[in-house]
Amino acid sequence: MTASEKLDTFNLDDHGDRHEHERWPLIRDRFGNYEVFWRLYVVPLTNRVLGPAPGGERSWVRVRRDIPSEWQKLAVCHYSVFYRLSRAVELRLEQAQSTPDKPTHPEEVVSVLQTCCENVKDFYDAVRDIGSGTIQYMPRRLPDDFPLVFRKIDVYRNMLIHNPVLGRGEADGQTLWPKLPDEPKLWVDWKNKSRFSWSAVEDLSQETLVPARTLLQTLEDELAMCLNDTWRGIIASLASRNPHDRFKIFLRLPDSAEQITVCQPLAASGAFMK
Repeated sequence: MTASEKLDTFNLDDHGDRHEHERWPLIRDRFGNYEVFWRLYVVPLTNRVLGPAPGGERSWVRVRRDIPSEWQKLAVCHYSVFYRLSRAVELRLEQAQSTPDKPTHPEEVVSVLQTCCENVKDFYDAVRDIGSGTIQYMPRRLPDDFPLVFRKIDVYRNMLIHNPVLGRGEADGQTLWPKLPDEPKLWVDWKNKSRFSWSAVEDLSQETLVPARTLLQTLEDELAMCLNDTWRGIIASLASRNPHDRFKIFLRLPDSAEQITVCQPLAASGAFMK
């Protein structure tokens, strides 16, 4: 088996770090291209390709010190998108399971989703740094140039975090939020009407309210599927920069598969031990 073929055997269920091992099942079906990119462009940047972890050393999952800074940035930003998105999913599920009959407290979840969006922008910047113009278009200004779901998350996060406590309803253990209008051009008026008036929210009809848990999952689904499509395009555009071949010397990948191992200790990529 060649080194490239051995690298293709890596998967997040068995060979991801501690957080990927725990939370990958939460987003795998909606964001499968995260694993594809990780296998192609992140695994070769880590100590995994240098040989077995000596004595169970947990640094096996960490990026190597000899790689250029722009490639470390790529690995860090890519991982951070996974970390934030999967944590938002985990947090939403924890709330639903621990207090199924009590109103939702959605501020924490939507805040983590917004942080995920910010990490996506950082990842796009990192791809541009190593892509040398091969990516024809990735949005730069967050949220204005990004797909609609990024803008929805931004509006809700700002309403919930940076403004007075937003008016909300309660019904059958559900927190009800004012529903964002379908037309983005109406969002400013919607926000101005709702953010300083609990009465304005109380007067909304049932059709203009949405259960918080439903909305959080919808935003989460839309974001994950949007990322999956974008990752697919990035992978296709970067095919000629596959580190398995063109950058073999630069990345110092072993010629033989003997050194590459899928035996790992369980640790987090960004964690180090003193």
